[in-house]
This record gives sequence, C-alpha cells and structure tokens, in this order.
Amino acid sequence: MKEGWICVFTAIELLEVKLAEDVLKQNGIPSHIVNKPDSAIPSLGDAELYVHPSQAEEAVKILVKEKVKV
Repeated sequence: MKEGWICVFTAIELLEVKLAEDVLKQNGIPSHIVNKPDSAIPSLGDAELYVHPSQAEEAVKILVKEKVKV
C-alpha cells in the first residue's frame, strides 16, 4: 500500500473494487488496490481501494455520484 493513502472503498469481491478504480481513473484520480484474497476462494476476500488524502473527499463524491456502493 502507498504510504499515507486513505481507503475510500471496500468490497468482498475484487471485481467491484476494480470497477470503482476505473470510475476514479476516468475522473483523473489515481488509486491503488490492496487485495486480501480468501485462501479457500481466491476471487473473494477483502479488497480495498486507496487514494491520496488530498483527493479522498472528491473520490468519495464521485463514487456516490456514479452509484458505486461506498
């Protein structure tokens, strides 16, 4: 994880986090995914999306506007 970045989105399925990451990318906000897969089912587990603190508020607003479950 990038030092000091803030988690703005969490999901059990990695695909949901990748979709949120794509929404932020389309809006010019760089982000970073931290995936913690379940050992039994690798496609499931906690996945988190992080952004720089200066862009966290804007990122959450965009995700809410685009109806990504925050």
